[in-house]
Amino acid sequence: MKKLLISGCFALFVLIANAQQLTTVFSNDLSRWDYESLSFRTTFMDDWDNWTCSGTNIRTTFSDDWDRWEIGEVSLSTSFTDGWDRWEIQGYGKSIEVRTTFSDDFERWDVSGDADGTIRTIFSDNYERWDVDVEMDNLHEELQIAILFV
Repeated sequence: MKKLLISGCFALFVLIANAQQLTTVFSNDLSRWDYESLSFRTTFMDDWDNWTCSGTNIRTTFSDDWDRWEIGEVSLSTSFTDGWDRWEIQGYGKSIEVRTTFSDDFERWDVSGDADGTIRTIFSDNYERWDVDVEMDNLHEELQIAILFV
């Protein structure tokens, strides 16, 4: 039993150690996020249509249309109008889908297509800390930013 418990703890540690964390900079402030060396920020206070990520601009394609975004050469769009649980990312010859694992459960996301992995909240009902376990090494930085931005 002791070996089983130790093996289980080791497996959990390996799972957690491989995932990176996306977190808010300050508690209760969703306008600033950090992920490894990337920093996401709203460009202007209370302007949710314009963001920057380490010098890269993230903008809605049309003002106040949160279904379509542009990050340099990459486009993000919801699969259906106001369907926030399924996103399509296109750019640099790649196609990636980011969708909720279960319908209307915004705490768990699956990434598929030219990137594979999962994104999930660390604690239930806490949207300020996320585990990101997505293989992004072979993706252009703008595609990586798009996955995290969703």
